[in-house]
Amino acid sequence: MAADVRSRPWSHLGVDFITDLPVSKNYTCIFVVVDRFSKSCHLLPLKGPPTAMEAAELMFNHIFRYFGIPEDIVSDRGPQFISRVWKAFFTRLGVAVSLSSGYHPQTNGQTERKIQEISHYLRTFCHGHQDSWSQYLGWAEYAQNSLRQPSTGLTPFQCVLGYLPPLFPWSGEPSDVPAVDHWFRESERVWDSAATCPAST
Repeated sequence: MAADVRSRPWSHLGVDFITDLPVSKNYTCIFVVVDRFSKSCHLLPLKGPPTAMEAAELMFNHIFRYFGIPEDIVSDRGPQFISRVWKAFFTRLGVAVSLSSGYHPQTNGQTERKIQEISHYLRTFCHGHQDSWSQYLGWAEYAQNSLRQPSTGLTPFQCVLGYLPPLFPWSGEPSDVPAVDHWFRESERVWDSAATCPAST
């Protein structure tokens, strides 16, 4: 049975990896962390699949330090997540770890849907930018967290922060710095592709 996700933002999380991506600044993998309450996501580019201890430290350094220690983390049965190290790390913090089952995939369904959305972005963007996806991954995350979610009626940003930050801010007016113009043009393409992904239910 799926954990109760109605507690608060970032109390019940889902995690997984997107692997075997084109090499981009030595990154080939994304660690996807989803808040099952707000559908907010964090996307961490990695040079390869981490060990269980490395994955646990990533959770602490990139998630817990900002949102606090959660109550529950659900994952698939990947080698990092069935490791004694993973379980021991979170047991010491008082965090329950749950494994989704092939017989009950809905346990981690929200995470799986988010991964599908991000994968859609990657297929769209990386087709012509195989070596630069990691450079603009932050915009994909920003766009995903700006999508209104049917289950809450809010964007993840609104649900977590209480407000919606500005959407993609570029007016299209060129500056006198070509490198800046290039960065914003590429960022806008990422935003457009990521923002058109369907929202999770």
